[in-house]
Order: sequence, then C-alpha cells, then structure tokens
Amino acid sequence: MSMFFDRIFKFFYKYISYSFAIVIFSLQGAFFGAFYAYFFGSALIPEFTIENHPEVVLVFVITTAIAALGHSIEFGILTPIGYLGLRTDTKKLNANLKPNETIRHKDILELENLLNAIIDFPKENMYAALRYASFVFISVSFTYIFYQYPLYELALILIGWLAAVFVYGGFSYIISDYFTGAKRVEIKKILSYRDVTIHKNHGIMSLKGKFIFLLILILLSLSVLAVFISFENASLIKIFAFITMTFFEAVILIFMFFQSINLTLEQINESANSLASGGRGALPILSIDKEFIRFAENFEKATREVGRIRENLTELVEAKTSELRNSLETVETLKKQQDGDYFLTSLLIKPLSLNKTLGSNVKTDFLIKQKKTFTFHGRENEIGGDICITRTVPLRGKDYTFFLNADAMGKSLQGAGGVLVLGAAVQSILERSFAVQSIKSQYAERWIKNAYQELHHIFESFDCSMLVSMVMGLIDDETGLMYYLNAEHPWSVLYRNQKAEFIKNNSELRKLGTPVKENSLEITTLQLQPGDVVILGSDGRDDIEFDTQTEFRKINHDEELFLHHVEKGGGNLKSIYQSILEMGELTDDLSLMRISFKEHQTLPTRSIRKESYDLMRKARNHIKENQLDQAKDSLIEANRINPENQEITRALIRLLVRMKEYKLAAEKCNTYIEEFPGDTDLIYLASFTYKQTKEYGKAIDMGERIRLRNPGHLSNLLRLVQLYLLVGNLPKAEKTLGLASFLTADSKRVDSLRTEIEGFRKKNVD
Repeated sequence: MSMFFDRIFKFFYKYISYSFAIVIFSLQGAFFGAFYAYFFGSALIPEFTIENHPEVVLVFVITTAIAALGHSIEFGILTPIGYLGLRTDTKKLNANLKPNETIRHKDILELENLLNAIIDFPKENMYAALRYASFVFISVSFTYIFYQYPLYELALILIGWLAAVFVYGGFSYIISDYFTGAKRVEIKKILSYRDVTIHKNHGIMSLKGKFIFLLILILLSLSVLAVFISFENASLIKIFAFITMTFFEAVILIFMFFQSINLTLEQINESANSLASGGRGALPILSIDKEFIRFAENFEKATREVGRIRENLTELVEAKTSELRNSLETVETLKKQQDGDYFLTSLLIKPLSLNKTLGSNVKTDFLIKQKKTFTFHGRENEIGGDICITRTVPLRGKDYTFFLNADAMGKSLQGAGGVLVLGAAVQSILERSFAVQSIKSQYAERWIKNAYQELHHIFESFDCSMLVSMVMGLIDDETGLMYYLNAEHPWSVLYRNQKAEFIKNNSELRKLGTPVKENSLEITTLQLQPGDVVILGSDGRDDIEFDTQTEFRKINHDEELFLHHVEKGGGNLKSIYQSILEMGELTDDLSLMRISFKEHQTLPTRSIRKESYDLMRKARNHIKENQLDQAKDSLIEANRINPENQEITRALIRLLVRMKEYKLAAEKCNTYIEEFPGDTDLIYLASFTYKQTKEYGKAIDMGERIRLRNPGHLSNLLRLVQLYLLVGNLPKAEKTLGLASFLTADSKRVDSLRTEIEGFRKKNVD
C-alpha cells in the first residue's frame, strides 16, 4: 500500500508541483465528506430528491466542483504554466522543492524557512479544507432560503455538513502530514549536520488527537449507517456503497497513522543504536506530533551531554577509577563484616530448621537452596528466607506429624531475620505441646488455630517490615488425615499414582504479619491414601529464568510447570530440583518438602462381608416399614461382624439418633470419629448428640472443629450460640451470633437467639 501511494504522489510531484501532489490526496477527503453529507441527507430527509430539490442539488454540485478547483489552484495545480499558487508559503514550497534537484546548497535561513513551511503545511491544508467546505454550505444555505425550502431540512443538512467537514479537515491534515514527512527529514538532516537546532515547531494535532479523530471517525461512520438503516430509506446497494467507502477511507487513514508512528520509532531506534556505538546520535525525527517532538528535544540534550562526557572521558575515567579503588577497599572491609554477620545468622537458623519425625507411617524430607551464598573463613555457606520444619507432636493420645514450609519476605539478611523469628516461635510452640497437658488434649484443628494466631500476632508487631507466607499443618500418623492451612504460599502438590495435581483451597489467609481484619480461620482437610506423596514448595520453584539466546530475560509465569517437574522427578526432591535446573536458573530462594504416607503400603480393601451386607439390607427394609428396633438389632449385629466398616457404623449412629438413643449414639460417635476424623458430617452429628446428652463441653469441641473446617456452616454456628448460652459463656455466644448474622437472611432465627442472649444478660444482672 505504501508503494502504491508513493508512486501516485511522485507522479503528481514530478509533473505538477509538490504541494498539489499532497492536495490531490486531500481532495479524497472532500469526496468522502460529500459522501457522508449525501447519506445524512437521504437518511434524515426522505423527501429530499433531485426531482423536488433541483436547485439545491445543482448548487451543491457546482460549489463542490468550484471548491475542489479552488483548493487545487491555491496549492499549485497551475505550476506547469508558471502559477505557483495563491499562498506565499505554498509558492515557496513549489519553487524550491523540485524533482531531481538537491537543496543542500541552500543557506541555513532559507532551509529553516522551508522547514517551517512544510511543518505548517498540514495545518494550512486543513484550514483550506474548512474554508472550502464552509463555502459549499453557505451556498447551499442561501439556495434553501431563496427557494423557501423547509428550514428544518437545512438544520438536518447542517448536521451532515458537520460530519463532512470533520472528515474533510482531518483527512487533509493526516494526508499532508504523511506525505511531507520525507522532505522534513531531508531538511532536518541537512540542518543537523550544520549543528542547527531542528526541533522547534510541531503540528497542531498530537498523537492523542489523531487517535481520537480516527476513533470518532469510526463511531461517526457507524452512527451514520445506523441512522441510514433506521429510517428504512436504504437499499442494499447504498448500504454496501457506504460500507465500502468507509472501509477504504478508514484503511487509508489508519495505515498512514501507524506507518508514520512505525517510521518514527525506527528512526529513534537507529539514532539510539548510533549513539550507543559511538556515533553522533542525530535524530531528525519524521513525526511533527507534539509527543515525539518533545522526545526528540530531550534526546538531543542527552546526546549533547554524552558528547561532552566523551570529550572528557580520559580525565573522568582516571577520577572515577581512583574513586572506585577507594570505594572497593571500603566495600571489601564492609563485606568481611557482613559475611561475619551472615555466618552467625546462619548458625542460629540451622538448629531451627529440623526434621524430627519419629513415626513409621509418615516420612518427611526437605531440600533448601538459598539464593544468597557467601564465603567466610574459606567455607561456603548460604543464607535466605526459606525454612522447613517437621516434628512428631502428641495430641489426645495420638501421634501427629507437624510440618511447616515458609518463605520470609526480603532478601538475604532481612529474609533470614524473618526465618529466625519464625523458627524460634514455632520451636517454642512445639516444645509447649510436649510439656503442657492442656495443649496435648487439644484436637488437631484447635492446635493449628492457636499456633497460627500466635505466629500472626508475633509478626504483626513488626509493622509490615517482616511478612511470611507459609503452609502449616498436622497429619494423623495412623489415619493419614491431613489438617493444613495456606497463608499466601504456593499451592501444595499431591503426587498419587504417578500423577501430580495441586491441592487447591479457598483460603483467604494473608501472609503472617499482614495488618488486615482477621477473617474466619479455615482449616482444610485432606485424606491421604497409602502411597500418597505431598510436595510443598516456596515460590522459588516457579521463579525460573529460562535460558534464551537473546539479551532479554524470560521469567517463568506458568505455575503448572512445577507439576511437570514433580512427575518427571517421580516425587523425589533431588530429581525435582534437577528437573528445575534443566529448565533454567533459579532467581529466588527455593525450599521443597516431601511428605509420604505409608509409601510402600497398599490401600487395604474394606469389603463388607456377605452376612453384614444381608443385615444392612434387612435394616433398610425395617426402616422403610418403620420397624426401628428390628433395624437397630440388624445394624448392631452387622457392626459386630464388620466393626471396621465405615458405612455400617454411620448407618447405626444415624438410626440411634433418629430413635433418640443419644447416649449409645454418643459412644459410637466417639469411637467412630477417632478412627475416621475426616468425616465432617459425623462430627456435626456428634455435636448434636453430645448436646442431647448434656455433655456441652464435648458438643462445643465438635462444633468448633466444624467451624474451623467450614466457617460458613450456618446451622453449626447457631447451635454453638445455644451451647455457649447453656454453659454461660455470653461473650462467646454474642461473637458467634455476630458471625452467623452475616451468613443468613433468615432474621427470625437470629432474632430468636438474640432475644435469648438479652434474656440471659438481664437474668444475670438481676
């Protein structure tokens, strides 16, 4: 397209004149404008035809032809016979810019005047377009008034004329700007070599203005088409003609707009490369847009400064070398002191990051590679913000494996400081778990909640200067139920049957130390199966810089790439680490933790025996016939035969609750939950059962376990309110009711409990 326009331009430039070669393209804008006016007229004034408005049409055609001819004469169509145009600046351009004639011999003043005339040419061409368009409209207006046509039609024609003059003027400016670019650059290069400031003036339209013009043009075209169709006065031929002309016009303008920007950016790139390689870095910029002109002016200032520095480079290098030598000595002294601090800090961290699990079912391992390495007394060490801790913790007579993988924000010593605080706090919590009986009697959910809150309050005191992301949890060594929470740490990975997948959750926990309103803490559970492997890792596992052949850095942004590393490494930490290194270079601290559950065991089959199956079927039939005692006997017998079967025990407990035999149901619940702690539904049922047997403490414990696992469980929250009232804990009841009120639109239930609380308060006051 560029070659096509250039050939047409050169043809008119060679045989007529430089300015007319530009104006001939500008007249396309007049044609497009007339086209817009026609469509507005035919759409908005259905009665407007050549037959009933012959005088108006005749005047419009004649004045349009006169305007086109006047525009052409003003800008030099008669140059071949010696008439260079009407305007002084136009005559100057047509007289001095001749094909196959150089302008290098002209003096500086003449070249500057010529450059200013070319820069002003788009503006003057646009003004001329506005004048001739106004001439056409005034002529048509006088004709309307003289022949006494309806004035409302003239108002509608004014709307069409405004659209036409907008197109005509903008088209003329962009066309002129595009085709004057080459001559502007030629003159600027000559002046630049003569050390003359070349960036003084710019056009009246900026890049933003041109873009807005194109956007309005497109919206205007769509509006015209919409109006044209909505008045039901359109044929398919007219619609197709309008779309074709609009598309042609838009393509021309958009091409010239972006071609001009592209050529300007290429100039900037060439000048920058020239300056970088030791050249002058001259920038005779093509564009006259205000933004690019300002850039060119600043670029010239930079090139002059670079030139001044180069002239004094030898002295400057000697002075800077001396300064650097002194600075290097100071830095080496400080580095020795810093490495000593690093070494002492690393010694403090090592006893905090320990793997002290004792069980045989759950095995843990971890790998830590800190980004910052240092040498102290000939020994290489590393320091950073990642830490891994594992330890066996006794709770309620069972062994749990505690695990923590954390990443303290900050580099080197700052991150190490966060790890030091976190590690010391965690070890303190773990030691108390062995020494304090009340802690050892807590459920796993409560233990994790208390540990998280303690750590969060510690880091809150640092006022955002120390934040930590982490994954922390407990694993029941016998059942394999994993309780965990994630505080803005990368998702953990479950490696099962040689397939890796993320363990996702909806946790809204923020990093430790983040000063936000404390949300409802949610403990997520996951039932591990024999042979399962869980892989935890900090964000260093994803922040990989790929090896590329270019000078630009390419950092990985694909989180799922880590799943590929886990599968490729077969769940082995060293193999995973090697797979990551094969992909690229680490850019951050990396810590990986591996947790396996009964890795070399298979999941035992818990098939139901035939006798138990028959009893289960009989029990269902008895329940359907409302023979609950017979159903109870059948389920008790089935439970005796298959005491390890989860389905039978669940069915028996639910039947006992239905029969209101709460004491026996509570005993069964207690045994069942110890064996299957992941069954949240039965924990909820146990809370109800303990409430009925008036064991309110146990009922509250079960309810709190549910709340930690599912803070949005409305029925559980309402029951907790009742339980807290039964034990006289008014503050807890009010707080829990406040949480429940955010979850329900059923104000009756909430209001009823609120009334109970008020009654309880008055009773205690009295």
